[in-house]
Amino acid sequence: MKKISDAMETTKQLDETLFKLNYASLNPMQQKAISEGFIEEQRVVVCAPTASGKTLLALLAVIKQFERNPKGKIIYVVPLKALASEKFSEFSSSLEQFGIRVGISTGDLDSSSPELGGYDLIIVTSEKMDSLLRHKADWTKQISLAVIDEIHLVGDETRGATLEVVLTKLKQAGCRLICLSATIPNGREISDWLGAKLITSDYRPTELVLGICSKDTLILLSKEEPIDSKKSLEELLERCLNEDGKKNQLLVFVSTRRSAESTAEALGRVTKKYLGAEEKNVAETLAKKALSVFHPPTKQCRMLANCLRDGVAFHHAGIPGAQRVLIEDGFKKQRALKAIMCTTTLAMGIDYPASWVIVKDLKRFSGSYSDYIPKLEVAQMVGRAGRPRYDKVGYGILMCAPKELEFVKEKYLLGPLENIYSSLSSEAALRVHSLSLIATNYCNSFKEIFEFFNSTLYAKQFEDTERMFWTIERAVGELKKMDFVRERSTVLSATPLGKRVSELYLDPLSAYSIVQFIEKTKSKPKETFDYLLALADTTEMRPFIPVRGKEQMNLWDELYNLLDDFELEKWETDDEALEKYKTAKMLNAWINEETEENILEKFDLPPGVLYARKQAAEWLAYGIGELAYLLNAPAAQRDAKRLARRIKHGVKEELLSLCRIKGIGRVRSRRLYNAGIKTAEELKNRSKEEIKKILRIKEETV
Repeated sequence: MKKISDAMETTKQLDETLFKLNYASLNPMQQKAISEGFIEEQRVVVCAPTASGKTLLALLAVIKQFERNPKGKIIYVVPLKALASEKFSEFSSSLEQFGIRVGISTGDLDSSSPELGGYDLIIVTSEKMDSLLRHKADWTKQISLAVIDEIHLVGDETRGATLEVVLTKLKQAGCRLICLSATIPNGREISDWLGAKLITSDYRPTELVLGICSKDTLILLSKEEPIDSKKSLEELLERCLNEDGKKNQLLVFVSTRRSAESTAEALGRVTKKYLGAEEKNVAETLAKKALSVFHPPTKQCRMLANCLRDGVAFHHAGIPGAQRVLIEDGFKKQRALKAIMCTTTLAMGIDYPASWVIVKDLKRFSGSYSDYIPKLEVAQMVGRAGRPRYDKVGYGILMCAPKELEFVKEKYLLGPLENIYSSLSSEAALRVHSLSLIATNYCNSFKEIFEFFNSTLYAKQFEDTERMFWTIERAVGELKKMDFVRERSTVLSATPLGKRVSELYLDPLSAYSIVQFIEKTKSKPKETFDYLLALADTTEMRPFIPVRGKEQMNLWDELYNLLDDFELEKWETDDEALEKYKTAKMLNAWINEETEENILEKFDLPPGVLYARKQAAEWLAYGIGELAYLLNAPAAQRDAKRLARRIKHGVKEELLSLCRIKGIGRVRSRRLYNAGIKTAEELKNRSKEEIKKILRIKEETV
């Protein structure tokens, strides 16, 4: 076992580094990790509880790596854009004093982002990292260290396959790997796959006490008998906030968006009683800022603002980024918010601790039925209980019905965590990543593709090489049928079309559907709504807008009137036809200038979901234009590019010229157009007084 001073060269150097980072010393977990070779080992997997100090370890490794190789690049991979932004803010201020330039990239997937080469540490999502490797960004050849946050998400159904492929490529490139997680039950298997040293620790800066709340009792695992009769969520909240001299805070996890909102509204009656004078002022400021995100404020904005005034908030996928930042700052930095109600699906995006964490809903609806959430997810949630600076003890409480009490106790409190398994086994994932490997010349034969996948976690865990061989062969065969890949004398190569599909980060199945649509436009011009329907018919637009039972008949009638017999045959066999059609209708309302408030109400959407669907649709419209260029379909290319701009701004075609002007969006451009101002030149010829009156704005804005 190495001495800590050996790993960091001198004790004095370590002390100086910690002082610059505003740390007095290392905690027991950090001491153990460094003494076991964390700084020196080529590859390391660290598994330690939430808030135990893994981020500081990563910072020390980054600083040491930069000292050793200042010309090398360091990447920090996170699962979500929100977490990337948070890490960027934290690292930029911490590492500037060491001469380390920090960059961030989470957006444009059709770019090699050459500007990132000017940074030393680059923070990315796993999807962006995969995209950069596909585009062969020059600076990626200089990667000397990769830090992978939340490595357990390699088993995630949505993001896992991409993260696994990125890890496999980084491993094969020979760069250093540092992988971090709070929960890896089969950590030995994961570390063996990566050829990494496993470092584990149970150290927590605060004690974690787990318990179950069921109807009339709250049972804590550390006690043999029920401790009191606090039975409802409201009473649990009172118990938490009523602790003498402590400004406690809660995170409550629920299963649905509506439940998060209604629970927050209900609990506001409790939280507002515990707001001090200064906290009330902060809460009022947060509420006003939340209302200013959209003009006019949406129904959800008003609901959120009312909750914020009461010192409580809700957090789900429908919350726009600007409001999410307000909520996080109000809870984590200003501590004016007493409680946040979060959906369980958003648990990994909540990167801050609380005094109490309550999991109100242990079941989640998945497709056609409800099922219990994996213990691994629940462990991630309750692991946030206990704020290192403020709490000696954190409480993680699970709520359930009396008949479920014994099952919940056995599964979540006493039972083992579920192992992490590769999600690369699906044919869809193999198809996407096989095309990427061929398009980038990473693999030029079926043998090389097989060898690549044979070095993944998927191959290590399932060991059925014959089955894997046939599955990969089938995936590559589909790519050949789609004309995305060609094979000559065992040499595989991507067609120009296949290469572009991979660069655009499109699912080959979506791209093939788009290609068929573009070919049809050559013989018969298509209307704008046809394009919207084509882009809605892709996996990238998931989740589609749900359809209620009473809507189905009318939507089918509309579809029958819209499509010809050939197209109807395809849509009638699609189980998601109505959801896709409704999604296209929503986009059509947006580009025809219906107000956001009307769209959100008509389609029962929160603002964040509308924003996410607009972003996906704009990207797909851009993709249609790019593929149309390769297919020599100039009309489709022109129509798709125009549609992408309309989706971006949410306007009719006549306003696109005005929307090019900085500060002019869908509302102001319509006011200008209706006043007879249709171009930037015409706008220049009007007086400030006229513009001020037309746009209803202040003179300084003009």
